[in-house]
Parts: sequence; C-alpha cells; structure tokens
Amino acid sequence: MIMHDTGTSRIVPLRGRDAELAALTEQLATLASGTGGAVLIQGVPGIGKSRLLAEAHRRAEAAGLRVLNGSGDPEARIIPFGSLLDLFLSTAGSALPAFTTDDNAPTASRGYWLLQDIQEHLERAALSAPLVIVLDDLQWCDESTLLALRTLPARLSSYPILWLLAARTGPSSPAARATVAALNDHLLVLAPLSGDAVAAMSRDLLGSAPDADLLRLVSKAEGRPLLLAELLEGLRDEGRIEIADDVARLTGTGLPRRFHSSIRHRLDQVSPLARQIADVAAALGRVISVDQVAELVAQPPAALLKPLDELLSADLLAETDGRLTFRHDLVREAVQATLSPSLRLALRRQAVQQRLRHGASVVQVAAELAETAEPGDQHAVSMLRQASRELAATSPSAAAAMSRRAIELASADPLQQAAIIAESLPRFSQAGLAAEAAALADTALRQRLPAEIEAQVSLGLALAANQHSFPDAARAARAGAALPGLPEQVRAQLLAMLAFNLILIDADEAEEAERLLPEALRVAERAGDAPATATLLTVASLLAYYRFDVPQALDLAERAAHAVDDVPHSAALWTPGIWQSVLLSMIGCVDDALAEAAAGVRSAQHSGQAALLRMWGMVRCRIYLDTGRLADARAEAEAVLAMADELGPGNFDDVTARYVLGRVALHTGDETGLTQAREVAGVMMGAEAGEIRRAGAWLAAQAAAATGDHAGMAALTAKAEQTYFRPTPVLPFPPDPADEPALVRMVLQAGLVERAARAAEFAEIRYRRNPDIPVFGAAAAHARGLLDGDPGLLGEAARRYAEASRPLARAAALEDAGAALRERSSLDEALALYEEAGAARDAERVVALLKSMGARRLRPSAGRPASGWDSLTASELQVVRLVAGGITNRQVADRLFLSPHTVSTHLRHAFTKLGINSRVALTRLVLTRDQDGDDED
Repeated sequence: MIMHDTGTSRIVPLRGRDAELAALTEQLATLASGTGGAVLIQGVPGIGKSRLLAEAHRRAEAAGLRVLNGSGDPEARIIPFGSLLDLFLSTAGSALPAFTTDDNAPTASRGYWLLQDIQEHLERAALSAPLVIVLDDLQWCDESTLLALRTLPARLSSYPILWLLAARTGPSSPAARATVAALNDHLLVLAPLSGDAVAAMSRDLLGSAPDADLLRLVSKAEGRPLLLAELLEGLRDEGRIEIADDVARLTGTGLPRRFHSSIRHRLDQVSPLARQIADVAAALGRVISVDQVAELVAQPPAALLKPLDELLSADLLAETDGRLTFRHDLVREAVQATLSPSLRLALRRQAVQQRLRHGASVVQVAAELAETAEPGDQHAVSMLRQASRELAATSPSAAAAMSRRAIELASADPLQQAAIIAESLPRFSQAGLAAEAAALADTALRQRLPAEIEAQVSLGLALAANQHSFPDAARAARAGAALPGLPEQVRAQLLAMLAFNLILIDADEAEEAERLLPEALRVAERAGDAPATATLLTVASLLAYYRFDVPQALDLAERAAHAVDDVPHSAALWTPGIWQSVLLSMIGCVDDALAEAAAGVRSAQHSGQAALLRMWGMVRCRIYLDTGRLADARAEAEAVLAMADELGPGNFDDVTARYVLGRVALHTGDETGLTQAREVAGVMMGAEAGEIRRAGAWLAAQAAAATGDHAGMAALTAKAEQTYFRPTPVLPFPPDPADEPALVRMVLQAGLVERAARAAEFAEIRYRRNPDIPVFGAAAAHARGLLDGDPGLLGEAARRYAEASRPLARAAALEDAGAALRERSSLDEALALYEEAGAARDAERVVALLKSMGARRLRPSAGRPASGWDSLTASELQVVRLVAGGITNRQVADRLFLSPHTVSTHLRHAFTKLGINSRVALTRLVLTRDQDGDDED
C-alpha cells in the first residue's frame, strides 16, 4: 500500500482504505479461482479512486494475474470504442494477443460487430488465463465504450474476467449515468478519509506527526487525499511547517497561497515559454506530443527541453510510460480555466487544423471541430457530415451531435440545411431522438424547398419514423409522395414506404394500401427500383393472405424475396424474406420456415448485417413459439431485446419479442414473466397502430382468462370481431391460426356464444378457401368442435395439428376432447405434450382435471426436471457442449447459425439450471459426466 509523495521521492502508504482494499483483494482471489466479477469505484474528484485502482493493479500483477489498464479521455469521447481499444493497444504483446477486427463489416452494422469482436477477443484471452481490466475515468469514456461497460460484464460473467472501474460522482453524460446505473450492484463508493487516516497520511507526507493546529487546518482538505497533499505541499513550500522532536508544527495562520490559487501561482513562477506550452497543452488534450506542441509554439523540439523541465518540476506535468501528461485531470482543468474563452477557442482551432494536417481522421477531430467551427465554414460542415456518416453505425448519439452542429453551421443556406436534415433524420431516430428528428423535419418543411429536397426530407422522416411509429411513417411518406414533379425513384420509394406502413396500422389503412398498390408498383417498375418493388410485393402478399388467398400470398412473397437478390441490405427498405419465413410458419410449413430463417442468419452473419440478424431472431422466436419450443422461443426473444443495447429499439422486432415472452410466460406459469406480460400488453394497447393494440389486447385477454377474469377478457376481445374478413390481423401479428380456437374457448367460458360462433365461422371460411393447408383445417375443426361440444371434431383437430407441427395447439385440442369426454387417454397425451414443451402451467391444469375425474395414479412425468443436466433443452445442450470444448460464444454462434446474444442467453439459462456461474465449473461438470459415462442427452 504505497504511493509516491507529490513533489518528492518519498514513498508513503495508502491510508484509510483498508475495507476497500480487502474487498478488492477478495475479488482478485475469487478471480484466481476462475470466477469473474466487477467493481465500480465512485467518488468525488481527488478522493483517491485512481490511487486505489493503481494499488489493485499492483496487487493483481503481484498475484500473477494479467492486467489491462486504461482510462477515459475527455478529448476522445467522440471516437467509438476509443477507450477500450486504447486499452488493448497499450498492452498488445503482453497481456493479450494483438486485437484485430473485421474492417469489411457494413457501415450500418460496424458498431455491433466491433462490440462482438471485442467480446470474443476478451473471451479468447480469458480462456487461457484470468484477466483484470482496469479502466479509470469512466465518465470520460466514449459512448460505445460505455455501452460495452454496460453489457460485457454481464455477458462475460461466466469467464474469469474482473472489471475494476472508476468514475467521478457529479454531472455526467446520459450514457455515463446509464452505465453507472447498470453497474449499481457492483458499486464501491469512497467516503472522505477519516480523521485518523488524515493524521496518518499527514505524518507520511511530512515525516513527523502533525500537531493539533496543523490537523485543524488540514481538515480544510475535506478528507480528499489529493487536496491534502496539495495543502501540505503548499505549507511546506511557504516555510510554514516547523519540525522538531518528531512533531510537525504549524506556523502562521490561514491556508497557503498555493492552496487558494495553486495552479495560477505555479504558472506565474515558470518562464513565458513554459507558460505558453502549458496553455497549448491544456487546449490539446490529456496526452501531450512534444512535436505537436513545438509546431504550435513555433519552436524546435530541442528548445522545449528546459521549459518542459520547468513544468515537470512545478508538478504541472508528469512523465508516464514515456509520455507527457498533466499530473491530474484537475490540474489540466485548472490551467484551462486560466485562459480567456477567445484564446482557448483559438488554440483549439489551431490544434484541430494541425491534427488534420498530420493525418488525423475526421472522426478523431470531430468533437473539437464541432466546438470550434464558425457559422458558414463549409469545410467544417463537410467534415461534420462525413463524421456523422462514419459514426452512425457505432455511436448514433455522437452521429446525431455531429449532424446537429452541421445543421447549425449551415443556417445561412436553407437548401443545404434541409439536405443535411434529410440525411440525418434516421440517425436521430436511432439515437432515441425521435422528437428532435420530427422537429428538425418540421423546421425544414416550413421553408420553401424544391420538391425533390422536400421529398428527400419526407423520405428520411418516414424511414426514421418506421423505427418507432407506423402511423408517423405513413404520414411522412404520404406528404412526400403528394409533391409534384418528383424523380420516379424518389416517388417509388415514398409510395412503397406509404403502402408498407399503412398495412401495418389497421384495416382502413390496409384498404388504402390496397387501392394505391397498382399505381405504386407501376412507378417502381418504371424507375427500376428493386427495393421499392420488393416492399410493394410484400404488401401485396400480406393483402393476399388477409384475403385468404394463400397460394397468391406465397407466390408474391417469393417474388419479393427474389427482387432484392442483388440488392445489399443497407439499400433495402424492407427484407422480404422475413415475411416469407413468417408466412411459411403460419401455414404449418415449419421446416421450410426454419430453413429460410437459418439461411437468413447465415447471410446476415456473412455480410455483417446486425439489424438483419435481429430481425431473423424475431422470426425464429415466433416460429419456436408456434412449434412449442418454449425455451428456444424465450432465448431468441431475450436475445432480440438484448440487441437493442447496440442497435437501439426496433419497433416490430421488440413488439414481437415481448409478445412471445408474454405467451411463453402464460404457458409456463412464470409469475415474473406474467407480470411483465401484463405491463407490456398495457403499453402495446396504447399504441397508435391498431395491429399493435390488438396484439396487446390479445395478450392481456389471455392473461385475464388465466386468472378467471372472464369479464376483463370479454372487454379486451370485444373489438377483435370488427376486423373479421378485413385486410388486417384479427388478433396478433403475425396471425396465428390456432388463436381462433383459443378465442372460442375463452368467450364460451364467459357465456358469449354469438362471439364464439363468429370466430368459428371465420376459421371455417379460411379453411374452405385453402383446403390444402392442414393447420387451417385443424383450427376450423377445433373451433367448431368447441362451439358444438363435438369430441369427434376435437380429435380430428388434434390429428391435423400433428401434420402441421403444432404440438401445443394439438395438446389444447386433446385437452378439450378429454374434458368433453371425461376420457383419460386424451388428457394423458395432452399432458405429455405440455410437459415436453415445458408448459408447466398448462400441465398443471390437465393434472387438476385428471384428479377431478378421480385419477389416483398419474403416469410418470414425461417433461424435463426443473434443474440439473436433464433439465437442459437440446439447444442448451448443444451450446454447453461446445462451450465446454473451449470455444468462444462467437464461435458457437457461427457453428450453430445463431446470434452471439442467443448463445449467451442459452448459456445463462443452462448455468441457472446447473447451479454454476463460470465456464471453469461447466468444463469440470462436463468432464465428470464424460468420465462417469453418463448419457449425453
């Protein structure tokens, strides 16, 4: 526990932090045994956070642990993952192998894949030996690094990685506050030093015990080690401490001048050139390049040796690892405070131009450029637009900030400003700034603009709004499409966005989309615009499905998918293969649907399209729900939601994933999940889009029925029948044919026979129009069997559900048949299906029915146990076996054609079931099972 005395060569102990050091030492010991963790040290400036991290670093290396050490940089907060990547680069060849990433990933997904690369890099390193990551000044880390710090400690919790982080209390960015909140369970707050610790530290620094007067004076340092050292150093410099008989006595009264104006005082004592160097260095950044300073002060580097030595001797600068830095960030901030605003701005502007001359990238200087550029500076506007484009994929908030500043600087040119707004709107939406995006578009559209520029603004607004509001997107596209004299391609894309969003709102809007579709397709074909054509064909396919023409829907979906065979995803308005896979699942072609989804995942992985990977995860979670693979459905849905950390919220993806999680909770009886399902349903019912409202109402209705609230269920489903035979889903989207029988059962329990009859009629007409689709026939027989109390139809429904690979729907039909006949064999079969799917709540209902029929001996459970090896699903077993073989999550994802998030979710669930928390424990468990000769599955 040692530290170097400021301004001297004396080594002094670390005082007053015994409890904190004990906690950190325990974490290091736990890490050495194979279990990772995280600690966030927080406190006011000067309280000793960096000193405590340094001591932990020293102890880790003494214990033979590998350590990565770095810090946030207030001048580099615009560079995505800058703090993390600097940490890797500073230790390349020692603690870790060299970090590499795929520079060919598409711009729109680069941030997502870079985070995956970082995660895999750490996974590989930790597989060979435990790793300590020390990162100071979290409050100054860039947005992408903060995202990594919010997510990676949890995702990598099974690895022997210990995260030791530090952050200031006080004002910080929203991303920094979110990161601190995410790490709240790992918080270690540093309090001011106690009186005894202050006395001990004073003795260490002075070499003698302080007297009572001196102790009273040093209490002004508020228990902050940095201020205490500064105060004592000032008293000693001014000759106001006398030492005799091993006692340090205070002479005179009041605080030393150095403490009142320490930095200004020290600057006054150095030569004019040294002062100029300090001013320039403060404007440049934390790390100082001698050559850079020499150029800015117009002196050869050799001429700086003496003034730099002055600054080192005055404790303003320090040399660390061969680099010059300010001794503490507080020192640099104090030097900056001595500069007039105009001088500081001029110095920063010079520094930006110098860095650009020396090859710095636009992104590296973007933040400084944004602060120092003046209105009308076209060069700055151009560079800020470029920086925004480059940052959009990795740091949406930073990209939006660059665009915002470019818009401000272009205020004298309304046409240029409108063009910048048009290209920037999706970035504001991705950054969660939808309201600001709408306000910017409104600002642009209030001006008189050429039609083409106005249309581009409307298209940009439609693309941005599509992420969070289908009605807003439709309104923007409608306004743009109505403009006269547009180029065919622009009009085609606006019409495609209009039709696509209309069909996702409600029946009236879908009918409008149906009316405009022929003309929109003609425009798209004339323009030769494949993305617009594919989107419009998808709309036509949806309409054909709603009109019960499934063969036409399949044909149109296939044509839509092929229309964009040669179009990169980044240029597409929509991915038609998504709807094609969903449609195949809905009509019971589950194997084909999963094959399409697997191909989609492979394509997304190969091309590095993270947003597309999330959409395919959304598709798979819904297919897994339909096919009774509840654990896999939950894992995929959780992975979809987890990707929002990197990609931002996704309107359709998030709604589908949350709906699936609610449905899984209804089947499993998970009380926490049920509570969340009711909350999610309430939010969905408040949406402007009717399709989302009905999906929320259907989820809430099922939750109400599960608790016997028939009146609540009846109210929630009252509006569903208004959409029968109209071009929109009756219940959720995507539609599920098995929902109609469920609705019939629920409304019959509430005594609503007429409503049940209309639902059954709807299912029967759908089947008559498509007699070759087994799941439609099963749903029709099931609904009619419930309505008429016909066990024969219920049995037929069960047989047809088997053909359509719908085990939960089949189990429901068998349960209904068994209940109608009071017949045990059907109920036993239903129970087996429920248990195999993990539908515990459904199974409990059947068990209760069997007992009410007098069954004393129930057959042995066919389901999985709740914990232990045998509780693992097939997907979890695949992941567990591969992980135990020593490969990373990313490698597992590549082998199984999953997203890395899905692998992490499967692994987390497996750890919970196995009662372990690390890969070391998992590997031991697998080896033990293999040595004992236990069956694999």
